[in-house]
Amino acid sequence: MAPNGTTNGKSTNDHDYVLGRDFLASCRLNLQHYLMVEDLGYHVHPTITIKPGMKVADVATGTGVWMIDLAPKHPDVSFHGFDIDLAQAPNPEWLPENAKLDVLDLLKPVPEELVGQFDYVHVRLLMYVIREDPTPILENLIKLLKPGGVLQWVDMDHPTHRFDKARPEYSTKYLELAGTWPSTLATEDNRMDPKWVGKLASYYKRQGLQVLADDHKYRDKYHLGYYCEAAFMAWEEFKSKMSDEHAAQYDEILKKARQEMEQAKRGISINMEIRVVVGRKPE
Repeated sequence: MAPNGTTNGKSTNDHDYVLGRDFLASCRLNLQHYLMVEDLGYHVHPTITIKPGMKVADVATGTGVWMIDLAPKHPDVSFHGFDIDLAQAPNPEWLPENAKLDVLDLLKPVPEELVGQFDYVHVRLLMYVIREDPTPILENLIKLLKPGGVLQWVDMDHPTHRFDKARPEYSTKYLELAGTWPSTLATEDNRMDPKWVGKLASYYKRQGLQVLADDHKYRDKYHLGYYCEAAFMAWEEFKSKMSDEHAAQYDEILKKARQEMEQAKRGISINMEIRVVVGRKPE
């Protein structure tokens, strides 16, 4: 979810999104979803209990996979997925009966008919959407909540990134460049090095939410090979939004990083903390 615009004179799609919305991008999102659920051990944070009759909003729903996973398991709960662009979402005819999708731009005022309508709002992976301050989007997410409703925000904390090796002798020189080089391109997009995720709980408190959880953990080593595959897919999407000059430079870095992966028999990977923050709106 992001406003319209361009990056370095080159359109980043209709909504100035630094990643892609094609079939490969959808595959990446679905892979990231299942890896994240495996690493966290849940869809819904343990502090939250889904009860019959609840209304749940899945904001920045993307492919809708989080909502579609849960809806059949909770047939007495209403699920409503929102995104600024539903190009990656399934055909409405293939949604569970208790789920639906609608367009919502989080950077615009929340439509009156949605204010205070949801018991539980879930949002995820806005790290490359928010430029510096999550407050405007957080305010809108809170507006969706009923009094006493809960907000679960799951994101990747980029400043915590590191490069893990199955063996100490494996090289990660070019993998490190692949993971960090886009953030050096301030002229490309300052969202490439988001620093707000680790402070999300403090933003909750400023908005009057009671923080129920502020969890963070690195990905388990068992999934790092798969996670690095998803990272390469994202890096290719980044490349497609760069200027021609920078894209050519980055392409060479990615080629060498893939060679390192092969030489290490897929035993190297970028890793960073998953952060989950849960807050309750006052009654």
